[in-house]
Amino acid sequence: MPHPDDPNPHARPDPPAAPREQERDERTRSFLRMASHELRTPLNSIIGFADIIARELYGPINDPRYREHAELVRESGMKMLKLVNQVVEIARLQAGAADLHLHPEAVLSLVEEAVAAFEYEAEGRNVAIRIDAAPDLPPALVDQRALKTAVSNLVQNAVTFAPDGTEIAVTLALRKDWLCIAVRDHGPGVDPAELPRLMRPFEQGEAPLIRRSEGAGLGLPIVRLLCQAMNGGLRLQSEPGAGFLATIRLRPAPGADADPDTRGFAPTA
Repeated sequence: MPHPDDPNPHARPDPPAAPREQERDERTRSFLRMASHELRTPLNSIIGFADIIARELYGPINDPRYREHAELVRESGMKMLKLVNQVVEIARLQAGAADLHLHPEAVLSLVEEAVAAFEYEAEGRNVAIRIDAAPDLPPALVDQRALKTAVSNLVQNAVTFAPDGTEIAVTLALRKDWLCIAVRDHGPGVDPAELPRLMRPFEQGEAPLIRRSEGAGLGLPIVRLLCQAMNGGLRLQSEPGAGFLATIRLRPAPGADADPDTRGFAPTA
């Protein structure tokens, strides 16, 4: 029976909080799917047609300037597509709509796949990338795509800021209850006070890492959120003139041996 003091005795009671949250999450996922499709589809068309023109697939172009302009359009389209992908990714992560699927995975093979994508770019910059892994690393509980995306962002940063003729060290080791993936470069480094800023999306500061980057400042925040979504974390360490060290921390799969005394070693300096 409605309470006599109820101003609207026939009103329906509010639905429980859990169904409301589920409905909100589903609306968020639906919007992100729509936004992703509507933004990526025209960009893919622009990139594809610009590539056809630049490569003269339908016949020669008399004035080479048209080909040069088509190449600029394609490159700009690729940069925009990368930005769209990052914005959609971080929106999904912040909304808790990333839909990651965590399974026990051999981390070394995933890291090698991510690093391989940057070998050509690194070679062009006269930068070497070395992977060192402790023996018999246990599997970690991760999402394959998320981990490769996280490692790729860190390696991309390292390749961008590593000086000519230097080496980027990627090390995998166990530390206490964590499986750690560390990426170290010998670039200009940043003031430690700037590190929290680098973890926030779209932040622009005075650190060389931010000023020299062409991106929107989303790479490291995406890595942090991906690591958190996999029940892990991200740690940054740097000093001006001392390079940059980023360490992903992951949970070994249940039942895996995580004895640091037998399998761990410090990241290579």
